Amino acid sequence: MTIFRPGQNRQPLLLLHGTGGSERDLLPIGRLLDPAAPLLAIGGRVVENGQSRYFRHTANGAFDQSDLEHQTTWLLTTAMAALADHGLAKRPITVVGYSNGANIAAYALLHRATPFASAILFHATTVSAQNDPSLPAIPTWLSFGTNDPYVSPAAFTALSARLQQNHAPLTIYRHAHGHRLTHAELLAARDWLQRILKGV
Repeated sequence: MTIFRPGQNRQPLLLLHGTGGSERDLLPIGRLLDPAAPLLAIGGRVVENGQSRYFRHTANGAFDQSDLEHQTTWLLTTAMAALADHGLAKRPITVVGYSNGANIAAYALLHRATPFASAILFHATTVSAQNDPSLPAIPTWLSFGTNDPYVSPAAFTALSARLQQNHAPLTIYRHAHGHRLTHAELLAARDWLQRILKGV
């Protein structure tokens, strides 16, 4: 459910996988993004149709907002407890999510005071109709595939707009592929994160 990999005292990365994945999925991506960072990977504890994920759908296929709220609390509590166990409770965190993991991370950014100092969201979609504009602005990198069968252009635009309403410094990376991650996409995210970490 939870995996920790030590690093060289740099900003930890919280890694959140996509639907059907596990906590191991993003470990290689975390090392690519920042080879020196401590890595904390937490697996989703919800299972739907035999696939692990971070929150449920309703009977009509929409995101279950009540469960999303509940699971966000669980995720943040679990992450902070795990980081505290490794002496990293007071460190700023970069959250890295893909698909379903990016969705719950986006929800946290828009609705919670989080320990996140920056966010990388691969192929996220909008998860709610509103946000809390009083929350701090978190530098965020978003990617979107114009042929993504799961994230429509309208949903991605809505998510981007809600993040911008919080005055988040937003970087958007688009490509002409689908829902899968591309190597060029990962390199672009890595370069952005390194600039953030250096304060450029």
